[in-house]
Amino acid sequence: MRNPYAAAYVAGAVGTGALGVLVAVRNASLGHPPPYSARNIARHVLSRLLGRKLSRREAADWAFALRAGYGPLLGMGWGLARRRLPGWPLVASGALLGGGVLGFERMAFPLFQATAAESTWTRAEHAWLFAQTALFGVVTEATMRWLTRQAVPRSGTAVPTSGQAPG
Repeated sequence: MRNPYAAAYVAGAVGTGALGVLVAVRNASLGHPPPYSARNIARHVLSRLLGRKLSRREAADWAFALRAGYGPLLGMGWGLARRRLPGWPLVASGALLGGGVLGFERMAFPLFQATAAESTWTRAEHAWLFAQTALFGVVTEATMRWLTRQAVPRSGTAVPTSGQAPG
């Protein structure tokens, strides 16, 4: 993909899609959605903003909208930050992204009163948050690498994908 911003946006969307698969497993494992599920966050934050409690359907719709915007925007931010990490292995780079998302969420949840206090979460809920941010990070980074790789023609010489002539 020639446009690095588009690649970052798509990579964040793919990371979010992978997370969607994990969410079903997470909820089944816990027996309920955790306090930081997108639906619970939508319900807490938007109910306060709108001055009324959201229905389950409204919360689910807003949760989809939150995920659809949040993941790709994180991907775009990562696309800018990752330029400073040349040569890092995939897992290390993805773990850095996941750790950054984890740190951001741990700061933002209480700031926006988006979830119940972390002290009320179970160990399993904490572990699943770590797992889902790690998965998002690694899948987003892997997708970014795949989308921005250089095409290699049959002669074996690399062709730049940025639109610039080789130099």
